[in-house]
Amino acid sequence: MSYGIILAKILPQKFLNDFLDGNLHLNSDNYFAKAESDGFLRSDPDEGADEAIQFREIAIKDGDGKRVPIGGAKSPLIHRYGNKQSRNILCLFMFTDKDNFEFDIRNLNFGEVAVVITDLKEFIKRIKTASINKGKELFHGPVEYIDKSNHHGRMGPFRKFLDYEYQSEFRFVLTEDGHKAEQAIKLSIGDIRDIALVCSSDKLSELPSKVNKNEI
Repeated sequence: MSYGIILAKILPQKFLNDFLDGNLHLNSDNYFAKAESDGFLRSDPDEGADEAIQFREIAIKDGDGKRVPIGGAKSPLIHRYGNKQSRNILCLFMFTDKDNFEFDIRNLNFGEVAVVITDLKEFIKRIKTASINKGKELFHGPVEYIDKSNHHGRMGPFRKFLDYEYQSEFRFVLTEDGHKAEQAIKLSIGDIRDIALVCSSDKLSELPSKVNKNEI
């Protein structure tokens, strides 16, 4: 990563103390795919996709060997592997020092408060330790946003379509072989008040000038 970042968790006030206590809530990718849009938490029916396959048409051969197009199919075809590692995901908002970065106010709908991580390396270290203790493998990084109309190939938990670019996500993904994640898990990393600050989420647009960005 060649740019600086700040991570913040935007959430409702009622969940603030639990998060500061270090109780991290990680939903399964299946949860995001099936969740209904509720006005601010936009569901993503393509969450958990492993491949996006572009096509011009889908057809079958009739009894005479002629191709018969199947109507209603839309490109791309979203494919999910049948047997794969479980995935539980923690999503945080990511500020960057890129010239074109802007904070989208739609993110304020995730909650009225924000927890800003002031020591990202220590935060990651604590998550790694807790993940190992739970028998999980940890992956983390920014989400890459791609064009649904022309992307052909691999997806995975660190790629989403451009509709969600405004969320500027940084993800922590826990995986485990031979276990299908259908339920959320809670990862306890201990009190994080020593490496975090709390502010009203509507003040986040002022944040980049006040907090040093981390490089990882």
